[in-house]
Amino acid sequence: MTAFIRLALIVSFVAALVTAALAADRPTELVNPLPPCNSNAVVWRTPEPPVDAQKGDVWVNPKDGMEMVCIPAGEFTMGSSTSEIQAWLGAHAYDQATWFAAEQPQCKVKLKAYWVGRYEVTNAQYQRFVQVADYAKPDHWRGGEIPEGLGNFPVAFVEWEDARAYCEWAGGRLPTEPEWERAARGGDKRTFPWGFTWDRTRCRNFEAVTGRAYPRWTDSEAALQEWMGAHDEVREGPVAVGSFLAGVSPFGCFDMAGNVAEWSGDWYDDEAYERYAKGDLTPPSVSPSGVRTVRGGAFSYGQPRGYRCASRLGGDPTLRDVSVGFRVVRPAGK
Repeated sequence: MTAFIRLALIVSFVAALVTAALAADRPTELVNPLPPCNSNAVVWRTPEPPVDAQKGDVWVNPKDGMEMVCIPAGEFTMGSSTSEIQAWLGAHAYDQATWFAAEQPQCKVKLKAYWVGRYEVTNAQYQRFVQVADYAKPDHWRGGEIPEGLGNFPVAFVEWEDARAYCEWAGGRLPTEPEWERAARGGDKRTFPWGFTWDRTRCRNFEAVTGRAYPRWTDSEAALQEWMGAHDEVREGPVAVGSFLAGVSPFGCFDMAGNVAEWSGDWYDDEAYERYAKGDLTPPSVSPSGVRTVRGGAFSYGQPRGYRCASRLGGDPTLRDVSVGFRVVRPAGK
């Protein structure tokens, strides 16, 4: 046996021992349902997030019970290309090109590892926060209590500062736009969290709510006003988090399209993607617009374009609406 072969066998043996040791330290409880990115993803029930988690692993935050998904360090494609926008406009003649302008240029972005909420923050989780932190309750909690049966619905009627305060209490923060988009999109250039084709059965959206499509934005806006005047928007708009298994993102995050739109931690900036393309991921510390970025689309959006992973809108940070909630991010190692 040559020295080279002996060395190769030793290296292989040591690697096997290390792999076995790491496997022995991993929990045996598998994530249910398993995320598309990792069929061996496990659930960690430790006081702090594990430092050696794999992509798609879930850590349960003991502070609020939120299941946090491990997003590994890596590069992904952010934004929309000109060809994609042209194809979208060709297939949906009612759309306006200006809707997509703030999603360019499409670029590669590198992020450090982080944890993100598997679900949007629920009423029940927010109730724990308001009780412990003695914080104000959302306006739609009549008598200060969660409406019956809505504990697992996403909390809504929270302005940006409310969302920020919750995240800080839970040991995290609101996601940056790149963090949010990577969690929704995964590693490819998919249009929606589930893939490249619109399917209204995969998320909570206004087409599904009303059972019809809307050829123009004005049509959907008029229909929304009529619908809200005749329905209980709190009970008939959003649905319980995690209701759409077929709409899960590559990393295993739910409701990243539809249900409620989500506050990001960033000020809205029309030129954000130009900064990203240059490698500058630092959001502006001073508002260029006076509004915060909202991602993911809500049940009240009437057209598919609003549910794309790259879609971004600005929202008044003092807005409290049935269609806006949030999820939490926690940097890895904290």
